[in-house]
Amino acid sequence: MTIPPASSPAPPDPQRYGWAIPPETGHTPLKADVAVIGAGSAGLTAALLAATNGQRVVLIERERTGGECTFTGCIPSKTLLALARQVHAARQSAALGLSVSGEPDWTTIRAELHRVIDRFRDVDSPESIEARGVQVIGGQAAFVSPHVLEVTRGGQTRTVMAERFVLATGAGATVPDIEGLRDLPFLTHETVFDVPERPAHLLVLGGGPVGCELAQAFARLGSRVTLLHSGERLIDRDEPEASAALLRALRADGVTVHLKADTVQAARTETGVRLLLSGGQTVDGSQLLVAVGKAPRVEGLGLEVIGAEFNRQGLKVRSNMQSVTCPYLWGAGDVVGGPMFTHGATERGTLAGLGTLAWWGQGVAALRAPAARVEDIPWVTYTDPEIAHWGLTEAQATQQYGARVTVVEYDFARLDRARTEQQPGFVKLVALQGWFGSPLGLRVVGAQVVGPRAGELIQTLSLSPRLHIHPVRLALLPVSYPTFSEAVRQSYLGLLADNPAFGRRRPGRAAGQAQPSEHPRGAATATSS
Repeated sequence: MTIPPASSPAPPDPQRYGWAIPPETGHTPLKADVAVIGAGSAGLTAALLAATNGQRVVLIERERTGGECTFTGCIPSKTLLALARQVHAARQSAALGLSVSGEPDWTTIRAELHRVIDRFRDVDSPESIEARGVQVIGGQAAFVSPHVLEVTRGGQTRTVMAERFVLATGAGATVPDIEGLRDLPFLTHETVFDVPERPAHLLVLGGGPVGCELAQAFARLGSRVTLLHSGERLIDRDEPEASAALLRALRADGVTVHLKADTVQAARTETGVRLLLSGGQTVDGSQLLVAVGKAPRVEGLGLEVIGAEFNRQGLKVRSNMQSVTCPYLWGAGDVVGGPMFTHGATERGTLAGLGTLAWWGQGVAALRAPAARVEDIPWVTYTDPEIAHWGLTEAQATQQYGARVTVVEYDFARLDRARTEQQPGFVKLVALQGWFGSPLGLRVVGAQVVGPRAGELIQTLSLSPRLHIHPVRLALLPVSYPTFSEAVRQSYLGLLADNPAFGRRRPGRAAGQAQPSEHPRGAATATSS
């Protein structure tokens, strides 16, 4: 079997791709009940919620409606990972007697990325947004006085006045302070999907979820990839076992990984870029992807004019997303800092949209705020194996609760569905023991999954504490056989019965106490499959 060459036209020019906001036809000031700045996941959620509840809403976007998730985040990255997984699966078919030759065509891949993005036109385009009662205008917005914005576009300025405002300007890629870096052409998560050719040797700076996902995807699509991370382990917000499993998976896919690698200088070469590490080692590549994090976009918005407090970590808001110092301003999405996820942006957008309504909306927002805490929502790293986490890590729980912490490690080697598909992985539950050895007071405070469908499993694993359901109820709930969901039930049963069939139960350990030989076997074997 041969991976076919390109058979479809090249995608639109990246500088022009997107859903253009129509040019303004008037210059008179716009008056609205609510003005929303930013048309990403958070801004769209807030604007549409306010409009649905009878508010006159103006939505202001400087680039293109849909935001990061649609164009440079979740949608293109998960599409790229899916395409890379197809290529990887085809190559692995040699074990079944098939042969695969050739390399995937980057032009075809780019075209597919844009085709998938375009499927969201019916939801995110200016025309569809206006059809739902929100007026969309394009330009850069800044406060010039209380309740007044100036929106600039193409040398033209228009005034927007409103009673209430939602700031949803998102976050941009962080550029580290490395000598020579800003003098180089480098890629970020905002530009990497539009490179005209597949990188010959991609250097990835950063070992967080974005860096690891893109490193694996490009390696599977035929690029040579080197990942440099300044930390001691990858995805260091997750459990150490998950970091170790991901490191093995990336190396199995051919990614060269350097940990504790501090980059001190970047320079251009005849063939691309060269990075100098603190130990004197140099690493050369054809292109550089900077993936060390994101920073809220709070500058140049005139927030000082209206007395809205902010800093480099974002707009300062209360739990209901209302500004702590400007009563008619709400923040939503990445601009308020903290964990930056699309599902978190949607929740924050919901709170902000409710806040712009009458007293009843603000009351609903106050009631909803505790359940909408982004810190309490699971997160997923979409590598292969997939990695998902919720709540406290074992080390965090032990530091906070001491000897009361108990851990269950359930290896997918015991899971029939995983054995039929030859899929390694594991579940790790972190809980607080019940009083006097009984189920009374038993509470799950953290969970980690490495393996297939981890993103779905973590949702069920976290239901007990998030919905205040006692773990016994989830442990006794029957599930279909054979499914990966059995891992959830078996892990919860492991909290109640010290039985090898339900995994290994042990006391919690503080940071640094666990030994690699003591990790579950699924962690030791959880490489790409």
